[in-house]
Amino acid sequence: MTEHNLSAGRPRVDRDRMPDTGRPEPGLAGELRDTELAITFWHQKASEFGGLPPLTAFDFSQMISGAWCHRFVICVDAVAGEPAFLIYGSRFAQLLELPEQPISGVPITRQLPGRYLPLFTEGCSDAIAQVAPVRLRGAVVDYGQIELYRAAFMPLAMRPNSSMQAVFGTFNRRIGPKAYSSEAVRTTYNWLSGNVQS
Repeated sequence: MTEHNLSAGRPRVDRDRMPDTGRPEPGLAGELRDTELAITFWHQKASEFGGLPPLTAFDFSQMISGAWCHRFVICVDAVAGEPAFLIYGSRFAQLLELPEQPISGVPITRQLPGRYLPLFTEGCSDAIAQVAPVRLRGAVVDYGQIELYRAAFMPLAMRPNSSMQAVFGTFNRRIGPKAYSSEAVRTTYNWLSGNVQS
């Protein structure tokens, strides 16, 4: 189990292998469903292709403003080691204050808010290394404000002998209470202990 530490900067992440059970947290129900829907859809495509699904197995046009607006695709160059966005949804861009369209060739390290960079680099690395979907959830503190997040990272097949790896994923967050309030401790504890139990 990952240690829970509400420090600014590096987010804590909990890794699951089974879908969440129990009651969803208020405000996170949408992305909880989207996380599970994305993973279920990935598994369906993996079953159809008999292994990792390729990029061409998905209709990414739904990311623009449709049902996939919280989703993204990251390309990781194994040689350069710099992940970059290939495409992302409109709501994803708003949540992370990114341009409407990804900037081609610019690493995510120069685009993402620092508090979420470890989440995305670890999520991509773990999904590629495990050749399986990875669920991540936790909290970060930014300027005294708690942000609760959920994400999933799923590896995609690339051409044989390619140095490129692609990861399909979904991300959402909600703003919680101020970090210094008594409600913050209670809300964050309840949310995290509910995650541990599920």
